[in-house]
Amino acid sequence: MALSKRPKRESLIESGIALLTAVIVLLITQEIFFTLSPLKELELNLLDDRFLARGERPLGDSSHVVIVEINQESFNQIPSPYNNWPWPRSVFAKLVENLNEAGVRAIGIDVVMSYEDQFSPLNDSLFMNAIRKYGNVVVGGTIRREKIEESGKGKYTNPKENFGNLFFDADSSVGLVNTFTDNDGVVRRYYPFAYYEVTEKRVPSFGFAVLNKYYGLPTDYTVEIEEENFFLGNIKIPRYDAQNMLVNFYGIDKDNTFPNYKFINVIDDNEFKTVDDIDYGVDLDSWDDPNYQKNFKDKIVLVGSTLPEDRDIIPVSISRGQRSGDNLMYGVFYHANAIENVIRQDFLKKQTETSKIIEVIFLTLLMFFISSMIKRLKLRGYLLELINIIIAAGLIYLIYESSFYFFISDSFVISIVAPAIAIVLGYFSSTAYHFISARQQSTMIKGMFSQYVSGEFVDELITDPDKMRLGGENKDLSIFFSDIAGFSSVSEKMSAEELVRIMNEYLGELTDIIIHQGGTLDKYIGDAIMAFWGAPICIEDHAYKACYSALLTQERLTELNAEWEKQGIPKLSARIGINSGEVVVGNIGSTKRFNYTVMGDNVNLASRLEGANKQYGTLMMISDSTYFQVNDKIYCRELDIIRVKGRTTPTTVYELIGLITDPKSAEFIGALECYFKGLELYKKRNFNEATSYFEKCHSSELKDSPSKVYADRCKFYVENPPGDDWDGVFTMVTK
Repeated sequence: MALSKRPKRESLIESGIALLTAVIVLLITQEIFFTLSPLKELELNLLDDRFLARGERPLGDSSHVVIVEINQESFNQIPSPYNNWPWPRSVFAKLVENLNEAGVRAIGIDVVMSYEDQFSPLNDSLFMNAIRKYGNVVVGGTIRREKIEESGKGKYTNPKENFGNLFFDADSSVGLVNTFTDNDGVVRRYYPFAYYEVTEKRVPSFGFAVLNKYYGLPTDYTVEIEEENFFLGNIKIPRYDAQNMLVNFYGIDKDNTFPNYKFINVIDDNEFKTVDDIDYGVDLDSWDDPNYQKNFKDKIVLVGSTLPEDRDIIPVSISRGQRSGDNLMYGVFYHANAIENVIRQDFLKKQTETSKIIEVIFLTLLMFFISSMIKRLKLRGYLLELINIIIAAGLIYLIYESSFYFFISDSFVISIVAPAIAIVLGYFSSTAYHFISARQQSTMIKGMFSQYVSGEFVDELITDPDKMRLGGENKDLSIFFSDIAGFSSVSEKMSAEELVRIMNEYLGELTDIIIHQGGTLDKYIGDAIMAFWGAPICIEDHAYKACYSALLTQERLTELNAEWEKQGIPKLSARIGINSGEVVVGNIGSTKRFNYTVMGDNVNLASRLEGANKQYGTLMMISDSTYFQVNDKIYCRELDIIRVKGRTTPTTVYELIGLITDPKSAEFIGALECYFKGLELYKKRNFNEATSYFEKCHSSELKDSPSKVYADRCKFYVENPPGDDWDGVFTMVTK
């Protein structure tokens, strides 16, 4: 029976570790609580690689969208003085008239017209009337993004009430032309709408505003959101995230992907005179050709600039892959790609979140148990790891190739990074588990019989042999740190032999005090000493014992200094820090050598308090948790509320003065009346009056150092008053 229980226990441990690893992978990859930007960018870059592998898909005449370019030739053919940007709005009115005569379904003008016509108000009226007449025109608008909420509502502000376009008032047909990049600066997503906070309404993006015209939907219609899809009428659009769809790009080459025509050719009819018409006296009138007009019938026409100086160029996911920077696309073509995706229902379909979670868990467990099974084989260690690495690499390669296959064949986007991390961590967690298990099995007997030399807890170990094992327990203790102030400068004044003799004498006396008061000596750290009370033997008044030891230490050091002074030895001064609280105490270390010690935040705080004495010119500092356990037996004075380095929670600290039964201590506390009055005023932000009390206390016979610290601080606050959120906490910037 004993033999059958162990494998079952090991199996449970392995299963638990494998599941924990899967949870860690999910936390890293699924953006549950946080997002790791490098991983997200890597996944997006791998999407770009899939576009590159698939190549361009020119649409030609089958395209539902045609582009009218505002290009250099069009500029050159607009007669002076109208050939300066912005053009007179009359040319846009002419454009709308001609395109509607040709039978277009919708027109999107990717130009934000924020100001009145520079030539004549009549031009604005002509364009306004044309928009109202046909009701199929969308003008470009802009917003400013404030933030994105998890609910899927991005909050935006409007630069002007008309979204930056004068012609919003024609029929409110505005589409937002803003584009938002991923962390790596590339545009891959298209948002159907933005949430305008001022009116608490949703505003369609440029492409979706044009689609409203194309499908005869209301001007301000925006998609519905259901679970993992948007719905434009009956068209289901897969969501990539809370607010966006992924653009399934057709190509990067503007001359091949979508049919495109020059702006000047669309307005060049028998009523419009181009520069060539004027110069050569011949009317070319390219628009009057019926065959030319057929190119626009039943189409969506997008009008936008392809002039380099307009800088309407964005980096996108698709590229030619020939050189850096060849993934740049004109903004109007970006909108065209998104619109064509919707009309053709040609979407990139994303792997569902549920399937990704299942895949991550499955692959983590699969790799963990495959690796564990292989490690049980009787093979050489390097051969085992080689087999594991080959299997892991093979699985990752299979996922990588599958992602390209499904993307090219079915426009299906599956994750690569999360499954790869699942495989890698599954392997590493299995390796770590088996390594630790092997080490424990080979060293357990030796470790159990190693000897402790610390006599302080030999009796406890005899009664409780389990304390010999590695590990610890949580206990409420008092931790004591002591260090010699200015030790480096003191040691320079002594020979090596004198220094060793003095330090041995000092540390020996201090150690005797600690042990006599029931403390456990933890370690010597140069001239510093660390000890604690309350373990391995429980001591109810451990805080008092620690503080009393500190008082005895200072008393004994005064006696030693008197003796050393006769020998020409410089005076030593010891700073002490004490804190009480829950720590981890036990045998900590390696399986070959370990030590009975304490660890935890409360240990670190005690160490910081020892160093904090320097700030206030004190010798003994305790925390509030220690103070509340000893204040009925020992005089203390409040020093400050501080936040020590490496700790966010503030702590009220106190200076140890002496036993309540000591008349000198009582006399000293009485002499600090002005200090306590100054501290009271300081907390009330009455810094002027507090300064006088602190200066009085410092200038008295006491020469009180903390009073000097507060006097200087109050003077600073008088000249630099703290904000309303001042809480009186002083942050220590050094250890």
